[in-house]
Amino acid sequence: MGIQVQEVPVEAHNSIGKVERYHGPLRRAFNVIAADLPGTREDLILQMAVKAVNDTSGPNGLVPTLLVFGTYPRLTDESPPAPGITARATAIRKAMVEVRAEKAKHQVSDALGMRNGPSISDTLELPLQSEVKVWREKKGWRGPFVLLARDSNTCTVDINGKPTNFRITVVKPYHRDD
Repeated sequence: MGIQVQEVPVEAHNSIGKVERYHGPLRRAFNVIAADLPGTREDLILQMAVKAVNDTSGPNGLVPTLLVFGTYPRLTDESPPAPGITARATAIRKAMVEVRAEKAKHQVSDALGMRNGPSISDTLELPLQSEVKVWREKKGWRGPFVLLARDSNTCTVDINGKPTNFRITVVKPYHRDD
């Protein structure tokens, strides 16, 4: 048992976004709670924001709090909540509504932006040591470079004598003009 690190290839913005996209709902919940409870310490606001996000359905429809505890924690009827607790609960409820709205907006955006990826069959059929061209963010298609290795998602290309990993979707065969 241990940690496995999966290296993200050069200029693979879509992979980097998978990590960072979960910060949006937390930031939104933090801002809503901070607006509702001015003067509250930031660490307490962060704690409430994390609770709001954890009590809201995630990307797969699962609620983290329910997975861990099997139920939402409840206050007993014998001890009425203090006014501060009531204000915090109201702020957390508002934040949860905002997080749900943010999630719905994100799902619609993902659905509208979904497209079929570029065809990679030509790249998969290339023998090693073939000449390829590579898409660079600011420079466009550049090449020829030599294909050193390939697996299902990543191509290793010799760039100026240095092996560099790229997503297979940004590597194409290089055809010389004869």
